Amino acid sequence: MTTYKEIFGKYVKNYSSDPSSDIEGQIWYNSTSGTFKSQISLGAVWAAGGNLGTARRLLAGSGTQTAGLAFGGFITADPGTNSTEEYDGSTWTAGGNLGTTRHALAGAGIQTAGLAIGGFTTALSNATEEYDGSAWTGGGNLGTARTEIAGCGLQTAGLGFGGYTTAAVANTEEYDGTSWTGGGNLATARYSPAGAGIQTAGLCFGGYTGTTFTAPSEEYDGSSWTTGGSLNNPRSRLGGAGIQTAALAFGGRTTVDFSATEEYNGTSWATTTSMTTARRYLAGAGIQTSALGFGGFNTANTAATEEFTGAFTQDNVKTITTS
Repeated sequence: MTTYKEIFGKYVKNYSSDPSSDIEGQIWYNSTSGTFKSQISLGAVWAAGGNLGTARRLLAGSGTQTAGLAFGGFITADPGTNSTEEYDGSTWTAGGNLGTTRHALAGAGIQTAGLAIGGFTTALSNATEEYDGSAWTGGGNLGTARTEIAGCGLQTAGLGFGGYTTAAVANTEEYDGTSWTGGGNLATARYSPAGAGIQTAGLCFGGYTGTTFTAPSEEYDGSSWTTGGSLNNPRSRLGGAGIQTAALAFGGRTTVDFSATEEYNGTSWATTTSMTTARRYLAGAGIQTSALGFGGFNTANTAATEEFTGAFTQDNVKTITTS
C-alpha cells in the first residue's frame, strides 16, 4: 500500500495543538482532538451577482456586499436617472428616487444612511442628498459644484475630493451631516478617481489629470493628503472599496477598459484576480475581502453585478473512519 510519505515525501506529524506556520497543504494529526487536519488557501474570486434593474454608467455606490446601494447614473441623455436600488446580497430592488436627477456623482455611507455628492445634471451640481433607507432628503450644498467627483466616509462624516469643473480640481471638502467645509487639497488635481476609507483616513486612487492617467494614490489624515503607493495599472473611471489600509481598485480605463483588480495594504498595491467583465464608469461598495462592483460601460451600459471574495485560509478537519 502506498503511504502518505511515499506520495508527498513527508510523514504525517503529530501535534498536541495546531501549528501556526509551514503547514499549508500539509496534513497533521492533532492528538488533543484526535483528528487529522489540513490547511488550505483559497484564492480571490469574482462571482456573478444579481443584475441591476436599470443598466447604467456613471452611477454612485455605497454600503456593503450584502447591503449595497446604487443611485443616479447616465442612461442615454442628460440629466441621467434618479433611480436608487438596494442590494441584499443576491438581488436589487427599487428604493427611493434621488431628489436631483444626476450622473457622475460620488457616494458614501451605508445602505440605510447613504450620501449622494455632486455630479452633473445639465450643468455641474453641488447638490448633496441623504438617504435613510427609503427616501432621499436634501443636505448642505458642496462649496464647489463639480462632476466626476470621488467620495468616502459616512453620512455624518463624509469626504468629497477631486472632480472636474472646467478642468481637473484638487479640492477636498468635509461633511458633518449638515454642511461642507474645505479640507486639504489633493497633491494631484484629478477627475474620475476612486475613493475608500473614512473622513479622517481616506484614500484617493486613480483618475485623470486632463493629460495623464494617474498611478500614485493619496492618503488623507483628516486635514492633509500625502502620497501613497502607486497602482500597477494607472487608470480612471474605476471602482473602489475598503479602507485606507485595505482597499480594492477594480475596472476603469485608459485607452482600453480594464478588468484588473488590485489590493492596497496601506503601502503598496498588488494585483489579484480580475473581474469577469472589463468596464469603466462603474460603482463599488464593501470592503477589500468582500466587495461589490456594479453597473458601468463597455460597448454599452451594463446592469452586471460582480461580488469579490478575497483570498483566505481555511482549516478543514478530517476524522478517520472505517469507511
